[in-house]
Amino acid sequence: MRDSPGESVRLVRDVLLRDGSTLRLQAPGPDDYEDIRAFYEQLSSQSRYFRFHGLGRTDIVARAAVESSGIDRVSLIARHDGRVIAACSYEGLREPGVAEIALAVADDEQRRGIGTRMLEQLAAIGAERGVRRFDAAVLAANRPMLSVFRDAGFAVNRAVLEELNVSVDITPADAVVQRIDERDHFAALASLRPILAPSSVAVIGAETAGNVGRALVENIRNGGFGGVVAWVDVGGAVVSGGRSVQSLDELEVAPDLVILAVEEAAVLDFAAAAAARGAKALLVVPAGPAQDIEASSWLEPRLLDIVRDAGLRLVGPNSLGVINNAPEVRLNATFTSASVSSGGLAICSPSGAVGIGLLSHAAALGLGVSLFASLGNRADVSTNDLLEWCEQDDRTAAVILYVDTFGNPEHFTRIARRVSRNKPILAIKGRRTAARVLAEARSHTAAALRGDEVADALLHQAGLLRFRSGEELFNAAEFFERQPLPAGRRIGIVSNSVGVAMIAADAAAARGLEVGEAGDIPNPLTMPTGAGSDDYGTGVTRLLGEPSIDALMVLYVDVHDGDPDAVLQTISTACAGQPKPAVACVVRSDGSPRPRTPGGVPNFSFPESCANVLASAVERREWLARPLGEVPDYPDLDGPAARAVVDAFLEHNPAGGWISLGEAETLLATHGIPIIASHRCRDLERAVAVAAEIGKPIALKADFEAPGPGGDIDAVLRGLLGEVAIRAGWRELQERMRVAGYPWIGAIVQPFYDRGVSVLVGAVADPDLGPVLAVGLGGRQAGLGRSTAFRLLPLTDADADELIDASRSVAAELDGFRGSEPLDRQSLRELILRLALLLRRVPEVVEADLNPTRCTTTGCVVLDTRVRIERRGPIERVKTW
Repeated sequence: MRDSPGESVRLVRDVLLRDGSTLRLQAPGPDDYEDIRAFYEQLSSQSRYFRFHGLGRTDIVARAAVESSGIDRVSLIARHDGRVIAACSYEGLREPGVAEIALAVADDEQRRGIGTRMLEQLAAIGAERGVRRFDAAVLAANRPMLSVFRDAGFAVNRAVLEELNVSVDITPADAVVQRIDERDHFAALASLRPILAPSSVAVIGAETAGNVGRALVENIRNGGFGGVVAWVDVGGAVVSGGRSVQSLDELEVAPDLVILAVEEAAVLDFAAAAAARGAKALLVVPAGPAQDIEASSWLEPRLLDIVRDAGLRLVGPNSLGVINNAPEVRLNATFTSASVSSGGLAICSPSGAVGIGLLSHAAALGLGVSLFASLGNRADVSTNDLLEWCEQDDRTAAVILYVDTFGNPEHFTRIARRVSRNKPILAIKGRRTAARVLAEARSHTAAALRGDEVADALLHQAGLLRFRSGEELFNAAEFFERQPLPAGRRIGIVSNSVGVAMIAADAAAARGLEVGEAGDIPNPLTMPTGAGSDDYGTGVTRLLGEPSIDALMVLYVDVHDGDPDAVLQTISTACAGQPKPAVACVVRSDGSPRPRTPGGVPNFSFPESCANVLASAVERREWLARPLGEVPDYPDLDGPAARAVVDAFLEHNPAGGWISLGEAETLLATHGIPIIASHRCRDLERAVAVAAEIGKPIALKADFEAPGPGGDIDAVLRGLLGEVAIRAGWRELQERMRVAGYPWIGAIVQPFYDRGVSVLVGAVADPDLGPVLAVGLGGRQAGLGRSTAFRLLPLTDADADELIDASRSVAAELDGFRGSEPLDRQSLRELILRLALLLRRVPEVVEADLNPTRCTTTGCVVLDTRVRIERRGPIERVKTW
């Protein structure tokens, strides 16, 4: 059975169980027949009766499983330690969109959440294939199966006859996603405990020059780890005063965490030995600095097969280790020499070198670390898993992430958004791409997409603060670890230099901060050049007490014979316990490093750094202040009709392409997107007749094969009324097309809209992150300057409003530009949400321009549209959490 029709990859889904173990669900093949039959034969009499409503023919059901097509019949099995421990399937019924489901779990594996996870994955697979409902005949006494249906989160209807006829609505819904996310969260926490809070650790490494195993063991022991630590080395070497053992079998108790610091060729054998011994997690690090990290790609799938079969979690390969500074754990399972104190920063990076660099910078700045994880190749444990841990870790005040890819962007966004509501996530993004526009892109939307805007959109939507340099990142980390958020943008400035105060005020204004009046206190508050700590204590206290000030920037220049350390200490004392944040720029005259006060007000080298940090704090405050919004419910959506338009086009155009204007209008209409009627006229007499039927001014547009340049060559005439004007306009457009070098194939006649503002609403599919929506100035101004904003597909009305507001030009027009009447924002919001729902339904839409969309005081309507289709389905991902 394949992942989807026409593909040659076997269907595989990895799930996480409530006890923290992993399980691989995969489509069976002919070689699995005997094992599946044996699984059913070994069920207890009660479980077998519940599954078959009698004894049942195990040969028939096993044969049906291995012969499943993956289309009308889908089957999955799960193995643990080589044996089949669960099986599930659905089979399509004659009623369209309905399938019958059945599942069974080995008696000794029940009550671990396996049944719920199988139902969850079958539902996701079925929904992708057009199934909307599962039916099942369940015996009334089969409480375990009934609880699976109940706990999964789907809408369930039951009809009581001699047995229960259960119907499960598997249409994707927010309530179901929430339940799945809850299960994932608690399962992820359970799965990470053997890694981040193990009771015992075993390090396997060879006692050879350059091997990192010795450094790992010494760091673990010297770091104060309270559990059991063992060194496994065939040479029986002495490490930190303790003897090693020659194999895991010599240990009295199976270790929670096994760290492999061995050559690549030995990794698989030692991983299998750890799984057989009963370990719960593996951490795979390079054996030494000479190991070729790039050459280890062959290792990952084989290593993952071992850990999935045993239910383990895996960090790496090519991890540089983990640190948990919790007092009850004190685990330093790295081989770095960096010494970091305990504190509130969690640091996570797939790149070992970047991660160690971040860790070293934190140590140099005196910033305490709660957690550190170098994830390496992320074959299993990922950034998402670490975010789940950080969310519940009360000691973590802020999270630092280095990200280069997002894996499952939608899942990452949901997790990060949830975590960001409670603690800031500070990110540096690697692998920036200068131009993510597709090679075939010809839409205004794609042309407006510059730099790394898709990644920026994802990070912003998830609530992450992105920084472009390490200095900015750590300045912000120092602030968020110890300072409250400002209530607003109003900044107070205290300085002993007018010039420096002006620089600070200009820097604040450039970043959208406000330096205004502060009651009867001058702002900036400038003091004499020789002002000392007492003067600063008084000035800081005065401005902090002023209600019109939200945050404070304190600047001190040591001109001659001053005491910068005393000044900074006084500033920190005055600000301690205050609900308003403060930052400082206190510098020495002799050029020596700037003073620092542990736990006090952050002190930066330049006023601009202070302004940058406060601007980031304001950005986070405003993100937190936005409403969550509500998911819309539009009962008039016709998903099957949208599917039919796309399928019909791809049937005749397998390579995809730009659909016709008529097809695009039909597609938008399936989701209730208002679009003005267009009349394609091949000859002049038809255009004159159509204009007469409309009976009011019309717009006359030269017709093009999609996508066409449209307004780019001024091929639109507006406000034409009467036969004479229509005929003259037709001839004028013919001439413009001839001059521009385009063939004349006729014109399009539409009613003319002379009210409102033209807005671009569009979409473009990023090959890695999926579709993004755009809003900006429309018409011939589409893509002008930086007027176009991008976001991932909005879910709620608040998401749509945020997209609109991100395009300041559009937001200004909607709010009533220069005294004009405000336009209908609610209609534009609804149009955006309807388009987002359409794109979710038909992911084959890879480019779309709704340009111009005319926004008026009483609604919005699309005047022109171009849509490009490519054959593609949902991105298949084995890991489901």
